[in-house]
Amino acid sequence: MNASNGENPSLNLRDDIARCEICISLAARAGVRIPEDILRAAKNARADLERGEISPERESAFYHAMAYIVAKAPYPTEKVADDLKRCSEVVSHAGLNGKKLAESDVDALAAARLAQRDFAWSPTVEAPFYDAMSRITEAVAPVVGETVGAEARKGARKAIRNYSFSAAALTLLVLALSCLLFAIKEISDDIKVGIQSNDPIALMMHNQMQAYDAAIRKANENPTHDALAQVQNSPEADAIKETLQKFATNNRQLYSDIQRTETISRLFFWVPNALGQRFYGFFGKDWGDDLGIVRKQYAKNCSKADAGGADWECSTDSLRAALEIDVPLFNIGLSPDKKRTVIPEDTVNQGFQKIAVYQQIRATAKYAQDNILTFVGMTTGFVLPILYAWLGANAAILRKLRDDTAACLFHPEYSKVANRSHVITAVIVGISIGLFSDIVQEGKTLSPLAIAFIAGYASDRFFQFLDRLVATLFPSDSSRGQPLAEHEDQSQPRVEVSRQPAQS
Repeated sequence: MNASNGENPSLNLRDDIARCEICISLAARAGVRIPEDILRAAKNARADLERGEISPERESAFYHAMAYIVAKAPYPTEKVADDLKRCSEVVSHAGLNGKKLAESDVDALAAARLAQRDFAWSPTVEAPFYDAMSRITEAVAPVVGETVGAEARKGARKAIRNYSFSAAALTLLVLALSCLLFAIKEISDDIKVGIQSNDPIALMMHNQMQAYDAAIRKANENPTHDALAQVQNSPEADAIKETLQKFATNNRQLYSDIQRTETISRLFFWVPNALGQRFYGFFGKDWGDDLGIVRKQYAKNCSKADAGGADWECSTDSLRAALEIDVPLFNIGLSPDKKRTVIPEDTVNQGFQKIAVYQQIRATAKYAQDNILTFVGMTTGFVLPILYAWLGANAAILRKLRDDTAACLFHPEYSKVANRSHVITAVIVGISIGLFSDIVQEGKTLSPLAIAFIAGYASDRFFQFLDRLVATLFPSDSSRGQPLAEHEDQSQPRVEVSRQPAQS
């Protein structure tokens, strides 16, 4: 700014340059590095001021430099400046929430802020300020400066957003796994029922087919129309028809259950299957089948597919021939040389073929059932307890964040550490909850997953339970040194009351 009408440059600019130089000195003493171009801007402003004139460009550059310097080296010190800011925020919170403060304390804060603004900080200002700050903090406790500032509000919003996303993701994952386990349980139960139903039928049908085969051979030795019709419509033939129909129906149901397990494998276990296909060329075999939850039990040669062999799954025709029944059954027809009327043995052979197919279906179904039950055991025993404990911890954290935010008690640093610690301890509880489920469930009907959620929600209580258990299993030396009668009298209180640190 140029001098005009014989007037000197602005006194405000002169004062600002002096304050900026004080901040530069403070920064040098505190070891804060100031860029050279910023220092040069302040030096040029001082030189122009001494000459009695300063251009608008130099003045603008100076105030830009001053903003940087004051931010890096706040007056009188960084800690005092931060205390002034926190104390002002606490006073604002007290005014907004109707908490009465002593007028002298507010005056001491106002004097301290004025001294900071005018670069007139001194012991006569600092002593009353900190004395007043102590009384102000006591009046609004447990609220402190760190919990009512803009950083606290920003941190609370961020924490609520992060833990809400985490809870939503965990909920979706738990829901997906629960639906998967429900479907797997239904498939496993269907496979179990199908095998239990078909095992005795297979043995009975084998014996029926052998007896009927002998009757057919005998009737075909001297065939007459009446004799053949009598064999065709005998009670034994009717029983075989009913048994064969039921047996084929169970075969189709078991095969359908195998297809359901393969569908689940493709939907939920695509990662190991995809990796297996990727490794196909390297290992020279289909490792995807080995890594998946369900794989075929027999090698297939689809160029020679037939209904009775191991390759009946290669085509639609061979699949239908293996699982469906040709009708009519036990029909009277011509002999292979077409010279006489006989009862063909096709139906008998078809029954034995259905038994052979059932053996393959049963082996694959049992393999699939064993695999999916192993997955269910691993998931319910190790994965879901961790997820439920983690979800319980998120629920507790979100509830505490809501209460702390409403009461202005969210501390950006302490709350972050406490919340992360809660999540980590909840995961540890989830891992170990299966070891204590029998103890915790004694006399109750809660499942281990419900206990994992509750323990994750209140993990500190679970560790109190561990402390009591340790005190019971491994008593201290002082308890061992007591007389037997005294120890017996006080044994129950020692189990119930353990040496634990006070809860925060």
